Amino acid sequence: MVAPVRLYVAVSLDGFLATPDGSVEWLAPFDDQDFGYASFFERVGLLIMGRVSYEQTLAFGDWPYQGKPCYVVTSTPMGEARPDGVAPWTGDVGGLIRRARGHDTGDTWVVGGASTIGLFLRHAAVDQIDMFVMPIWLGRGLPLFPAAPPRLSPSLVRAQKHASGVVQLTYRTRKPLMAGMEIE
Repeated sequence: MVAPVRLYVAVSLDGFLATPDGSVEWLAPFDDQDFGYASFFERVGLLIMGRVSYEQTLAFGDWPYQGKPCYVVTSTPMGEARPDGVAPWTGDVGGLIRRARGHDTGDTWVVGGASTIGLFLRHAAVDQIDMFVMPIWLGRGLPLFPAAPPRLSPSLVRAQKHASGVVQLTYRTRKPLMAGMEIE
């Protein structure tokens, strides 16, 4: 089985994931809204995130990804005190992409941050992007897309407007990976 690699990400109207200091507090007004996260998360079998996103997630409180294995892309030791299922990834990009595609427990979610997302985009290793465009201008910050354009050919498969003004855009970046396999 080949696991689809997905982004499920909120972005400001002007294309930023976070403020210049990495804060995502600007998303707080939308916390009480359901954008289909529970259904999406049910399909996730593996998470991949960068070290900064990992540390930020830990600072929020309880680890929200219990029961899901997670690789943290890092170049420095993480220590032994980490949530169950969390492991550092210090290997090469190709190995990480093979691991992302090679498990059989569900979709792979590239959680963030910008560098890790950019790494997967630059290697054309993202199959679907669920992008939630939030009706907020940040003016500057950490951009969703890397400066070097990815080698992907996205195709819009869904656009949905929510009552709050949030627009969900779903792009597939390649055909289904296996006959009969649908990427939702």
